[in-house]
Amino acid sequence: MTNVFDLIEEFYTQDEEWNTVLQQACAEDFLRYKTWQGAKDGELVKIWDYITILCIYLGNSENFLGDMSREDFIDCVGWCCRNVSGFPATESNIAHFLDVMQEFYAYMKKKRIITRDNAPAEAKAKLLVDGKLQIVGKDGSFLPEHDRYNLYSTPDLPTKVYLNIGERMQNLLDDVQSYYTQKQFRRDLERADFLFGGIFQNGTVQEKPGTEEYSQTFWDYFLFDYRLLEDDKTPLQHYRDVICRDASEMDTSVDILNELIKAKLVLFDVQRRTEEGMYVCRNIFTNEKYTLMLPVDDNIDTEGYIFMGHIFYENTMVMNFLRGLVMSQTSRKRFFEVVSAAKDWFAVRQSGEMSWEEFINRNPMFVRHVSVVYAIYVRMEGFNFSTQISDYQPAALLEDKTSAMLESLRGTGLFSAYDIQLMRTMWSDFMLRGNALPDNTDADFEHWTAAVMYCFVKLNDVYTFTEKQVFAMCRATDHVKLKQMIDMLNKTLQLEAHDPRYVNEEGLLLMLLQ
Repeated sequence: MTNVFDLIEEFYTQDEEWNTVLQQACAEDFLRYKTWQGAKDGELVKIWDYITILCIYLGNSENFLGDMSREDFIDCVGWCCRNVSGFPATESNIAHFLDVMQEFYAYMKKKRIITRDNAPAEAKAKLLVDGKLQIVGKDGSFLPEHDRYNLYSTPDLPTKVYLNIGERMQNLLDDVQSYYTQKQFRRDLERADFLFGGIFQNGTVQEKPGTEEYSQTFWDYFLFDYRLLEDDKTPLQHYRDVICRDASEMDTSVDILNELIKAKLVLFDVQRRTEEGMYVCRNIFTNEKYTLMLPVDDNIDTEGYIFMGHIFYENTMVMNFLRGLVMSQTSRKRFFEVVSAAKDWFAVRQSGEMSWEEFINRNPMFVRHVSVVYAIYVRMEGFNFSTQISDYQPAALLEDKTSAMLESLRGTGLFSAYDIQLMRTMWSDFMLRGNALPDNTDADFEHWTAAVMYCFVKLNDVYTFTEKQVFAMCRATDHVKLKQMIDMLNKTLQLEAHDPRYVNEEGLLLMLLQ
């Protein structure tokens, strides 16, 4: 069990300015008083949470501890329901909070720290009538008939406040990681492990398999960046949609999970360090600026480093699994050129328009591998590929029998959900642009499916399926007809090796290695 006095010490150590809101000694004395009364550890932590919440409210409002009125406490309750994760607008939570506040204020008045102590009780009497919540709605906003409170309410924060976020986040991530060790995700873990390290057979550019560092970095990639075979969602998003589907939005774990889902993989360098010990960082692709507390030793000289990690919470926090890469100016220049060229290649499928965030979000392991390669040595070859494809506009996905058979591959583990989308796009493009199609392609949908699948496998060049295996998957037996269909697909669409319209991340990685 966490020692409440350790939590108090940590709170005031992180920012001594909290002493101007509430003296640390006053908080500790009250908790000791509660200890002598027989309060257990869990109760003491809950009391401290409520006192912390009061401090946060006071720190964001124009109120002072001893001046809080009944109306101020009503505003405090509404503000905390809206802005503090894990502070639900329920009768039981609000009653408990105000009861603790009333006892705390009575204690402070007895110690002559404040002169009035009745505001919490008066606020409770107005907020809770016959045990039913008044004035404040379930989302913490003031009900329409009490709109006058909005005139003087404390402004909301841009993001929610989380108490003990480090511990709670780690517990959540442990639960999510445990969930994905189930047998049903074996294929995903194997595929993610291959993308993460197996593609480099000599292992010179990745953490050593079997080490704690490898495990931590792998799970950081898997949970935040990897896309599941079944639904193309990140594991965090899938967990949110499946396991937490019926959870309350006020649940602290769901709040934290929603924040983590917004996290984005970013590569940045450090511009300078502030007097407060924060790092002013710059996204090396977009030049966007962040002010972050980095999990690095104070004695490390960050000059010459490119850091790679997940930034979240409105670009103010970074996950602990941060990779630092020493990259010379020459390597950095070549690295930027190669990734930019790959982005341009991949952007063809979106008419040439693709943001850096979109590209990295879809190809996180490509960016990870390229960065590590250029941190170890400079590859002077660059991304030397060209395409004849221009002004491409993808066709709307069809819903015919061939599309349905391609969609039936979902969940088999043979292809990812995104691969299936790319194959369906190829088929829809072909149907839109083709001039020599049979009158009824549905009659030969098994052969057409095999032909599309074969062309997709061939242009990406990362699958071990043989021609016969592809044909057998689709129950296509007329090989002469199949060859004709494949020729029609290639001729109509002018398919290229690693065609930018249909290449996946594995194909892009292969291009890097060629």
